[in-house]
Amino acid sequence: MIGNDIIDLEIPISPNWKSPRYLNKLFASAEQEVIIKSDKPTIILRLFWSFKEAAYKAHQRRFNLPRKYNPLDFQCEIISEEKNNIQGIVKIKSQTYFTLSKITAVNIHSIATLEKNVAINFKIYQDEFFLKDKLFAEYSLLLKESKYNFRIKKNKHDIPQLFSNDLLTSQVFSLSHHGRFSAFAISLMNC
Repeated sequence: MIGNDIIDLEIPISPNWKSPRYLNKLFASAEQEVIIKSDKPTIILRLFWSFKEAAYKAHQRRFNLPRKYNPLDFQCEIISEEKNNIQGIVKIKSQTYFTLSKITAVNIHSIATLEKNVAINFKIYQDEFFLKDKLFAEYSLLLKESKYNFRIKKNKHDIPQLFSNDLLTSQVFSLSHHGRFSAFAISLMNC
């Protein structure tokens, strides 16, 4: 399973982000402590949010769950940092998801998977308009099929699924957008 999230750093966060009321709605006390003690608290806040969103998408897809997102159900932890590449884990109940995030001057992009070091193909774009078309072009290269064969349809829980010639495929992907950016991530295990 895979999930991804992109955050446009130009979009401001709430001016009340330091208030306990705001933080208590979104982050566990251990997460809040890491955020507040950081020398870049707004970046860590957004990073943890990105961890949670990416893990939520992977978890929802894995268990075919209806949409229900409670950020407090997802407990984040940073396990390693190397420059702007951050590895983390997100736990929800007895499930653990591994995250890999990249922080740039303009965005944060996170990918969540069930296992570490999974082969992933991802792309980030500065628009949302043609994201599905770009995803189809990528699958066209990977699966050696015409991109015009592909469609995305959502299942009863609004989880997007890839169809080829109106047949459901086993391909696992995740779409994301925020502000000026859009992204997709593809698990290469089933290509």
